[in-house]
Amino acid sequence: MKILKRYYIFIFIFALVIGLIIRDISTSKFAVIKTSQAYAPDTVNVIEEADTDGEKVNINTASKRILMSLDGIGEKMSERIIEYREKNGRFETIEDIMRISGIGYDTFLKLKDYITVE
Repeated sequence: MKILKRYYIFIFIFALVIGLIIRDISTSKFAVIKTSQAYAPDTVNVIEEADTDGEKVNINTASKRILMSLDGIGEKMSERIIEYREKNGRFETIEDIMRISGIGYDTFLKLKDYITVE
């Protein structure tokens, strides 16, 4: 009988420890999600700011932040656009943006109504 009691106590303690570990892990994931959501509104505001403006983005003069507000353009892509401008000069047509590595025809189709060259 003593062996059976020890077995039950061991199972109880084991289950308790596992429960605490699971709770700790799920709380950590929640904290990460909560932290990342705290930064999301700023990103949304930048995108909404550019969209509600109604003006096209001049890819010859736009800042990194403005370029990143365009659909399909992230941080790396905006850096490539700026780097291309610095090395090769101005874009002559909006189609020239397809010369940037990573911007193909599909991305261009998403961008063409929102970009201009002046």
